[in-house]
Amino acid sequence: MWTKDRVIFMALGGAQEVGASCYFLRLGERNFLLDCGQGRGWNNFTPKFEALLATPYVQDFRQISHVIISHAHLDHVGALPEFLALNERSTVYMTDLTWRITKMQLAERLSVLAQEKISRITFLQEIPLRNLTVSFHQAGHIPGAMMTLFKFGGRNILYTGDYSTFPTPLVGAAVLPNEKIDVLILCGLHARHCGYRTNDAALERIFRQINFALARNMTAYCQINQVSRGVELLSAINKFLPNVEVFIDDKVMDVVHSFEAAQIRVMNAQDHPLSNFSYTPSVIISTEPPPHRSFWIVNSNFSLHDDFEAVVNFVRRINPKTCVVVHSPPDRNFFSSETVEQVLISDPTSRTDFIFPETGEVFEI
Repeated sequence: MWTKDRVIFMALGGAQEVGASCYFLRLGERNFLLDCGQGRGWNNFTPKFEALLATPYVQDFRQISHVIISHAHLDHVGALPEFLALNERSTVYMTDLTWRITKMQLAERLSVLAQEKISRITFLQEIPLRNLTVSFHQAGHIPGAMMTLFKFGGRNILYTGDYSTFPTPLVGAAVLPNEKIDVLILCGLHARHCGYRTNDAALERIFRQINFALARNMTAYCQINQVSRGVELLSAINKFLPNVEVFIDDKVMDVVHSFEAAQIRVMNAQDHPLSNFSYTPSVIISTEPPPHRSFWIVNSNFSLHDDFEAVVNFVRRINPKTCVVVHSPPDRNFFSSETVEQVLISDPTSRTDFIFPETGEVFEI
């Protein structure tokens, strides 16, 4: 028998993998999607929306009343046009800055009607719905990123989205709600990577490659897979390599202007539009592949996520009764099976039970 306070969770994508993050959350009789991302590979892929129709909870996509977008990275927002084509009625919540970046990335795919469904919210804003309250909190990670807190049935349920407990090149650390959390839905990228101990190694590698190219009188070419990541890289270069000239393509520059319109400083005097590039040794940040082979190609992948120890400490600090870990691929680099669960199971102060759901599995939590 259905009870009014039941909580149902199902990952439609981005369960124990990175890409297509999308999570179904049913609170009583109200249905939410938490994020709506696309995956990247030999072809882009979207969440398994149709899996919902095989459950007793959704017979029509229009029964999903609200979509919550945690931040503007494509693995969390890239499939929003596909879902809104299935359900034009959903209200979509995101911060204003997340919307600005999303609109730039998805402008050609979002219809005018879909854009009208975007509700831009602010941190600490509360939205009262029947039998529950939703509020939004700073997640760190990138500007505009938010955590979402649901108060429902006497329980507090926190969805982190991607977060960081340390300052990143563009934004400060996450600010947790001042509430006891009963259920934590954790985007824990490194929750299963006990050997991953630092957040700086990838950026240091990028800086070494840039310095290697400049020392050989070459231009370092940084191709990035989404415009927001280009702004993050630009900010890091400006901070740690302040004397290096950087040339930025138009797409990245548009997002830079959005950040600066929101009073987030990104540009320095040595930053220029790519159209002004003069073939002097410098750095190029672009969403496009290099036009010829005379550049030094830089592997520009880096992480703004908590490392393993920080994930453990984050869960220990919140100490929820239940922690649902998603966005967390198996450890293929360090060949270890130790997870956040195995660390905290021996901690006498921890009360947390863990769930590591696979895509399509349904859980009552």
